[in-house]
Amino acid sequence: MTKKYGDIFANSNEIKNELWKRGALSWKLKKSQILIEKNFQEVRGKLFVSNCSRRFGKSFWAAVKCLEVAIKKPKAKIKFASAFSTEVEEIIIPAFRFLLEDCPSELEPQWLVSKKKYIFPNESEIQMIGLDRNPNGPRGQFCDLFIFEEAGFISRLDYLYSSVVVPMFKGREGAKAIMISTPPISPVHPYRNFCEKAKKENAFSEFTIFDDPDATKEEIEIYRKECLSISDWEREYLVKFTIDINRAIIPEWKKEFEGTLKKDEFYEYYSAYLGMDLGIRDKTVVLFSYYDFNNGTLCIVDEVVMHGAALTTDKLALAVKEKEKRNFPEKKTFRYSDNNNPLLLQDLSLNYQLVFSPTTKTSLESMVNKVRIWVKNGRIRVSEKCTELLGCLGNGIWKENRKDFDRSSVFGHFDALAALIYLVRNVNESHNPIPKLHKIGHDTHWINEDFKKTETHKALKGLFKRR
Repeated sequence: MTKKYGDIFANSNEIKNELWKRGALSWKLKKSQILIEKNFQEVRGKLFVSNCSRRFGKSFWAAVKCLEVAIKKPKAKIKFASAFSTEVEEIIIPAFRFLLEDCPSELEPQWLVSKKKYIFPNESEIQMIGLDRNPNGPRGQFCDLFIFEEAGFISRLDYLYSSVVVPMFKGREGAKAIMISTPPISPVHPYRNFCEKAKKENAFSEFTIFDDPDATKEEIEIYRKECLSISDWEREYLVKFTIDINRAIIPEWKKEFEGTLKKDEFYEYYSAYLGMDLGIRDKTVVLFSYYDFNNGTLCIVDEVVMHGAALTTDKLALAVKEKEKRNFPEKKTFRYSDNNNPLLLQDLSLNYQLVFSPTTKTSLESMVNKVRIWVKNGRIRVSEKCTELLGCLGNGIWKENRKDFDRSSVFGHFDALAALIYLVRNVNESHNPIPKLHKIGHDTHWINEDFKKTETHKALKGLFKRR
């Protein structure tokens, strides 16, 4: 006997209602989201990370996981934290509303607008948090599921995970943290470290736009053409950890500019330069360099990096003297620094005989531009020993307003770049330190005794000549 459409529809609703009651909502996922789900089901630890292309459906998938836990586990506490409040309003909340459209009335949660929280009949809770406006929102007594939405753009991600979220898991069986994101604008964000951690624990998934079963070739080509730079395309759709070229402080920096520095035959005549950026809440960085006049190149050979309790005047003076002696034992050294801490500079001068001249300054962007020109022309070389400077050159980014450097949990305020700016600003490019008689002496050449003698010199010599 053939079933009527009404009977089929009724049965379909009954099936949906039963699946809702069981907290089994994977039937709501599209093909791309099912790929994430398969990886998630294999996770046994506390952390799962999914690094996905834009428009892959990762936020919708995370919302489904929240609803499943809320229904299956009475009195569960779930937190959905996004880097941006606008995403909570425009993406996360609408996703939950869409998902709950066919939720059975006996399971339907109450939405508390002021608290941005769903309260379920079984007393489970799902709280939405915009971390840019509510940085303390993640805190609580316990948590069963914590979502880091756009984890690659969350400030202090490492602190939030280890010091806030993980302690809330204590005593909560099956508690998990999920990080979903595209790569951040700078590769040094802690999110990258969590990706590596998850890979080692087999708790990681990564999907580019080409992995999306529903994305057509024509659609992919449209997205590619709309990207304003190659770095945007690689980061947003190929999920590569590459710097945003539009916010890079030194976009001209290339790998070929770093490595072992070779000294030429005139090295003994070159002047040494030290550049120091003093930090109070940030790092203090001292760069050790010499100016290769023959090639017009600034060569940075070493660095000193101190921060926090490690920075005292005596420790800084000892480290600078030791590296200066090791790198430039017989060179005349010129030292330059910012003057943010004049008392420390005075202490270094009076008590440790380390005189740093305060550098002059113009606008930050104009000083950076001079460094960029030098880099573009291949006039800056950096030893592989200078890991702090190399990290800042390759990963340093501006704040969005381009009035100051951004901050990184790894490289701080990109302080090594400031020290490099002071070097470039104060190098004496016009002075030629190479003597005209380089490698010329009586043992190798005949030298006319009257060489370089002026008429005045000859006349004076004649006056005092024995008669």
